[in-house]
Amino acid sequence: MQLPSRKDLKPYAQEDVRRSKIELFATLASTLAAGALAALLSGPLAYLVAVLAGLAATRLFVLLHDHVHGAFLRKPRWAKLVFWWVGLLLVTPLSVWRQSHTYHHRRTGLYRSAQIGSFPVWTVQRWRRASLLEKSAYRCIRHPANAALGLFTVFAIGMVLSPLLRRPKAHWDAAACLMLHGSALTLALSWGAFLPWCRALLIPLGLAAFIGSVLFYVQHNFPGVAYQKQRARRGEPAPLNCTSHLQCPRWAHRWLANIGYHTIHHHHEAIPFYRLPEVWRDFPEFQQSPRVAPTPWALKACYALALWDDGQQRMLTWQELSRL
Repeated sequence: MQLPSRKDLKPYAQEDVRRSKIELFATLASTLAAGALAALLSGPLAYLVAVLAGLAATRLFVLLHDHVHGAFLRKPRWAKLVFWWVGLLLVTPLSVWRQSHTYHHRRTGLYRSAQIGSFPVWTVQRWRRASLLEKSAYRCIRHPANAALGLFTVFAIGMVLSPLLRRPKAHWDAAACLMLHGSALTLALSWGAFLPWCRALLIPLGLAAFIGSVLFYVQHNFPGVAYQKQRARRGEPAPLNCTSHLQCPRWAHRWLANIGYHTIHHHHEAIPFYRLPEVWRDFPEFQQSPRVAPTPWALKACYALALWDDGQQRMLTWQELSRL
């Protein structure tokens, strides 16, 4: 199937700056206000508000994601500063996210590069060569528990500690992130405010990290996904069947800032999120994208995938792997 070119999609990359400002301030204000309110309240209501803060933080993360791509408030200097602080708040230092996510976009659908900026995808041959320790680590990374603990495994370790230890000068903002959250926890403990800290930060960020980790996983790991060793031609866009479209109600797309229109995003990352539905409507080719519904059984099918089999040109499940 011939997909639209980047030139065809370029008109949709025009940003409505006024709308972008409204989207940012509404989302940022909701996140901060809900977090503060959750800390001040008590009882079950306080934890409900903490959950709402986590849902708002999830949306804020998508706006940060779009900003780094140049799709959202790409020019204002104040926006760069705001999102730098947002990155620290969301345990996503911009230097780390920009590097790893750019790598991911350039190599989407290539199993040899999936371990950087994404969840690793091994071939059957790679599995057979691996040690017991390597196999165990691989299974842990692709297990849903990794998403449940995503704030610590995917973000605190993967996005902050590991990059900081590897390249401290390049990722000094990761150190700033550690200082910010370490200071917040220290102050909370010294003031006897551990539970308010949990409601204001730990629960919202934990929920946002969980949702983000699951979404990022199923966007490129789903039944029918196709991987390649390398592109046929340099600069060739990723094929349609290596990225999924999130099949969910309109209100859910709105809450998630249309990150579910992921196939379009991978074909032109500079399109503002509020214009992605226009592309979906105007280019029916994208409507042939593989779809994943956010249901327990659909997610179970995604997490059942284990290894890429070059011979069969498909992903094997853990159950099939046990019979090899």
